[in-house]
Amino acid sequence: MGPRTTNTLAKKRYLIVYTMVIVVSAQPTIIWLWFFWQSFYNLLFIFYLLFPFAFFVGIIILILSSIIVARIFLFFINLIHKPKEGVFLRDKNDKDYCYWSLRAVVKKWPTWLARQLSLPLLETLLFKILGIKTSFSNCLSEGWVDLEFIEMGKNVRIGQGSFVISNIIIKNKLIIKKVIIKDNVIIGAHAVVLPGTVIESNTILDAISMTTIDQHLERDSIYCGAPAKKDDELFIVKNEKEFEILIFEDDIKEKYDEENLRAHVKEMSVPFHFYVISGWIIIGASFILPSFFFFSFLFGVLTPNLLTTPLSFETLLNINIVLILIFTPLVLICIYLLHLFFVALFTKWFYKLTDKRGPEQGVFDRNLDETSTILDYYHFRSFLFKYPIFAFIRSPFPWLLNCELRFLHSNKIGKGTVFEDTFLHSHIDFGEKCYIGTFAHITNHVVDGVYGEENLTFFGAQIGNNCVFNASSGAFPGLEMDDNSTILPISATIKFDKLGKDGIYGGFPAKKLNADAIIKLLGGKNNEE
Repeated sequence: MGPRTTNTLAKKRYLIVYTMVIVVSAQPTIIWLWFFWQSFYNLLFIFYLLFPFAFFVGIIILILSSIIVARIFLFFINLIHKPKEGVFLRDKNDKDYCYWSLRAVVKKWPTWLARQLSLPLLETLLFKILGIKTSFSNCLSEGWVDLEFIEMGKNVRIGQGSFVISNIIIKNKLIIKKVIIKDNVIIGAHAVVLPGTVIESNTILDAISMTTIDQHLERDSIYCGAPAKKDDELFIVKNEKEFEILIFEDDIKEKYDEENLRAHVKEMSVPFHFYVISGWIIIGASFILPSFFFFSFLFGVLTPNLLTTPLSFETLLNINIVLILIFTPLVLICIYLLHLFFVALFTKWFYKLTDKRGPEQGVFDRNLDETSTILDYYHFRSFLFKYPIFAFIRSPFPWLLNCELRFLHSNKIGKGTVFEDTFLHSHIDFGEKCYIGTFAHITNHVVDGVYGEENLTFFGAQIGNNCVFNASSGAFPGLEMDDNSTILPISATIKFDKLGKDGIYGGFPAKKLNADAIIKLLGGKNNEE
């Protein structure tokens, strides 16, 4: 977690700009590794001793250069079309929406790099260089924070899994509003701060709470709930002993039947070693051919034509050297994409095999005293789904996830549908132009009952066109969602729920909001004006 940027509307010309950011920002790192090779390759012991340090420095250089290059690109993009607050159509013909998407694409590469290393100092530097007003005294790495229209004071603490967002998609509208968080503010775990929110100093937003658009949180206060309300009646524990009695008092402890908690052993229809073999093939074997091409390029092209060539200013002006510097990042991108292709290919082989033997949709007995061949294949199919989704959605090219799901035939994905860093399962079908926000979770299964006697409900979901699942929203199995509907943050449906057309849904279980509730929660920003 940390800095957050969207994946939406990745047009081909935007991806060309994205590739340019990668190629340009990679040059200082290539030159640094070239310098290190020239300096120490003849001293093998020192070379191998210092290589981890040199590689780490190279990563730092890559992150810093990517941030600077992205800032330069953003400077020129903002000269052409200045970022502004407002309500815009989520349509490729709306200039503000298109340029918002382009800015997000440019920020994707440095954001992805900074999140991989997970150094709060670098992430704060990323915020500052890309235009966010913040302080090095803030702790922002545990939550998700947007990269524009955010202003923070000092000593701000963002809880794990929380969101500070300056934009939100509601039906066919994009709402962008500046968020201001002043000094000494604490935002609890899994809380959501919506666009336009102003939080005064010394204020706490409780865990699993959500502000409304344009909400003003008073100073020296505690707010909780969704929508957030000021808590005037606080339960204050005066001493530690009183707190311990409240939690650990014997007469409030729940009693459990030890038999129900005892582990039950059964023989699996899919042997354990099949998990290991398939996992090794999907993950390990997908690197074999890409590794061959990588080392062929390293020792067949880079070593004789670049690394063994003396580094000097005149050398950098040589046309052959310039071409190698430009094409090296492109070759590495192709090798990485080849790895992703083999991940999808090997997954498809195993997935096709297990999908024939796995269960159709329904409710199944999970009595652990009985062997269930069908459910074993269901669990194995779920296992197969994990790494491929992770490999694509957490890659620097998350837009390829749509291609992977179509290739696996596990889901139907309509044109223009966008997935953020989210949770995905098979048998969930999406219409066109859907938006699935960060940490949204649409599941195809749920376990009902007590341990040892539970049932597994396994049903997919049907999502219509232009539907939106915002950050930290969710849906249970069997959902049928009609066109042009939106689920708000911190909201979820129930099993076999049916959501009508053109609705905005919030809460748990998710209910359609009336006009007054929409105006109260969204500040009237969903109107058609």
